[in-house]
Parts: sequence; structure tokens; C-alpha cells
Amino acid sequence: MRGLLVLIALFACGCDRQSQQKATAPAPSALDELRPAQAPASKPPAVIPLPKDQAELDRMILAGYTPHGSHLHPPGVKECPLAQGSEAVM
Repeated sequence: MRGLLVLIALFACGCDRQSQQKATAPAPSALDELRPAQAPASKPPAVIPLPKDQAELDRMILAGYTPHGSHLHPPGVKECPLAQGSEAVM
């Protein structure tokens, strides 16, 4: 019986330590759970083919994509990897 009381006392102390450690640790936010630990920064592709639907093309141009020949460039792209020479993206 005495051994059972010692076991219960040790169990209670162990549970108390875990709750103190959890209280001092910062709580993870919901965004931390959604983000991967060390995800590489992704870049949009430099060249996107022209959509066949004219309405989709109009939406992409309104969103900031730049038409250039037979393809589109996302916002922020200033040079075309398919261009020969010093042709710039307008």
C-alpha cells in the first residue's frame, strides 16, 4: 500500500512538471502549423503560355501579366529568357 502512495505522488509531480513546461513554452499560432518548417521561397515561372480563352487572357492582363510574343510574363519580370539579344519586356 505504501508503494502505491509513493507511485501516485511521483505521478502527480511528473504531471505538474509537464503542465509548467507547457505554460512557459510559447503557444504555436495557427499560421505556424500551416507553414512548412523551412520552405524555399518560390518564384513564379518567367514564361507562361498564352491561354486559349480570350476572357482568361484579359483577366491575366488585368492582374498584371505582360503579353510578350506567344507567352505572358508575371508581374515583376523585366527580362525574357526566350528573347534573343537585349529585348526587354514592356
